[in-house]
Amino acid sequence: MSLAAQAETLPYPDSDSSDGYDSAYYAEAYSGSYHSTPAPKSESSSKSIFPTQSYFELLGPMDSRNGHGHVNIQNWVTDVNLCRMSSGSWNFSAITGLRMTWFNGQGADEMDVDRLYTIWLNMNASCVISGKTRLVFGFTPEISTDFDTWTHNNIFFGGHAMITGPLNDRFSYGIGIGYYPQLGEAPLLPVLQFKWKTGNNWSLQLEGARLSYTKKVGEGLTWGPFVSIVSGTWTIHHDRRVRQFEWISGVAGVGANIGLGRWGSVRPRLMTDVGFSFGNSGTLKTSNGNHELEKRHYDPGFYLRAGIQFEF
Repeated sequence: MSLAAQAETLPYPDSDSSDGYDSAYYAEAYSGSYHSTPAPKSESSSKSIFPTQSYFELLGPMDSRNGHGHVNIQNWVTDVNLCRMSSGSWNFSAITGLRMTWFNGQGADEMDVDRLYTIWLNMNASCVISGKTRLVFGFTPEISTDFDTWTHNNIFFGGHAMITGPLNDRFSYGIGIGYYPQLGEAPLLPVLQFKWKTGNNWSLQLEGARLSYTKKVGEGLTWGPFVSIVSGTWTIHHDRRVRQFEWISGVAGVGANIGLGRWGSVRPRLMTDVGFSFGNSGTLKTSNGNHELEKRHYDPGFYLRAGIQFEF
């Protein structure tokens, strides 16, 4: 997905840290999962080559606005931690991930591609600039393709620069600018993230493209309403030409995650989102993404996400 979804992001895991952010492991706006587990305090790596999350996502049948046919989209996403290191005031982390997308349609103007792939790398480095305030740099290359189309336009080199830190023990923030070439002619966007503990175990948080209001119930369960964006950009063959295909949906509903105890040094959590999609559209563009050729609009549909997240 591009700026958003995985700009699909997970809710913040439970954290008792005063600043609320582990800026060494800061979620980039693409791949999304945020983990507030503290980084190692000495020069080392933690749980190298270990999954951080794996989930299935469904955007259910969405009827075409012109009354001809419908589509549904299924995603399977897995992130893997490569390394997390800390040395003095510097932190570094790297995550790689794979998303497989099945685009299925019936009726007029069907897509001639039904399986799409996104592979990404998310590297972040941060340094202390004052107290608990950090400067974060991210580099986020990705390959998005149908695996039958290979041009330089398959590869997107994104990144971001941010300042993160706590204002107090209830509010933490991240603000900066990101470069996302998946977005074509407007790749530069402001990046804003925050977590506000509003009291009574409720928290309002914005991460990537997900805004949620969650309540912590006891030690194991967190739940609450959310709105988010699910999107993706791929280079494909369509009508015997190389094109870019972009999908975007707004999603809203209720999410929950529940702890499954501790497996050694790992804390697994089940996560689910149930709701509906809206503002669904699929756009075909020229191969470099600079010119829109065709746009298809779809009615709201069912939304479901379910999977497992690992904290360590």
